[in-house]
Amino acid sequence: MIDEFNVLAGGEEISRPQQQLEAAVVTGAAMGIGRAISARLIADGIIVIALDRDPAALELTAAELGDSFVPVVGDVSVWSDHEHAADVAEGLGVLKYWVNNAGIDFPGAAHEMTAERIERGTRVLQFGAMFGCSIAVSRMTEAGTRGSIVTISSIQGTHAFPAYYVYGAAKAAVIQATRSIALDYAPYGIRANSVLPGCIETPMTYTTLPVGMDRDEALRREGELSPMGRVGQPGEVAELVSFLLSDKASYISGAEFTVDGASTTRAFQYPPIEL
Repeated sequence: MIDEFNVLAGGEEISRPQQQLEAAVVTGAAMGIGRAISARLIADGIIVIALDRDPAALELTAAELGDSFVPVVGDVSVWSDHEHAADVAEGLGVLKYWVNNAGIDFPGAAHEMTAERIERGTRVLQFGAMFGCSIAVSRMTEAGTRGSIVTISSIQGTHAFPAYYVYGAAKAAVIQATRSIALDYAPYGIRANSVLPGCIETPMTYTTLPVGMDRDEALRREGELSPMGRVGQPGEVAELVSFLLSDKASYISGAEFTVDGASTTRAFQYPPIEL
């Protein structure tokens, strides 16, 4: 018989079985790719501890996905918020999976940056994922758990895009950090892989589209980057993440997987940036 355990998450006390359940922390889980990953993992029978800084979006997604989606309000640039998410996961079951997904769009060329802007972008895009990896492996090794970590990077971590100085550098850094995790913790049964999406239709993508242009037309133009002629969908990324976390990928670690509709198989001539 599974014992009941009360835990505080998002300011409310909830009751969940303590044993047997497999738990995953997913950051940036309220919308876009994170939401799709959460839905896919719940379908796999995994309870999702959803760390996100948007309480309203978390509440809406929780209402849609049900009790297996446990909202935790927090900021990935804050170490203690990751610790809190891990605490909630361990209170609900076995912390076996961690997905570093949270991110922000952060455009700008080097000459447009200040020390403060570089630090702000790096704290979310690079430090956020590294904080998650560190806490995940600490908790998994302490518990003796065989676990799996997936970090959502970007094709911008391997291919430069115009005027994305900080974003591209941070996405490259988390790929290397993930390789390091895979190397150091393989003897302890922990795998780590990176997923590199191309242009995916998400609320964050909507904010980057040209102002005043019809959304469908703007997405069509974004989709021209891919030989498939379209942008990707969050669920297409989620399917890969689900596979990499699962035992079906038991001999896959330290690898990078693109989900970009073959975008990075070809190159485009971009106009010079304007000074």
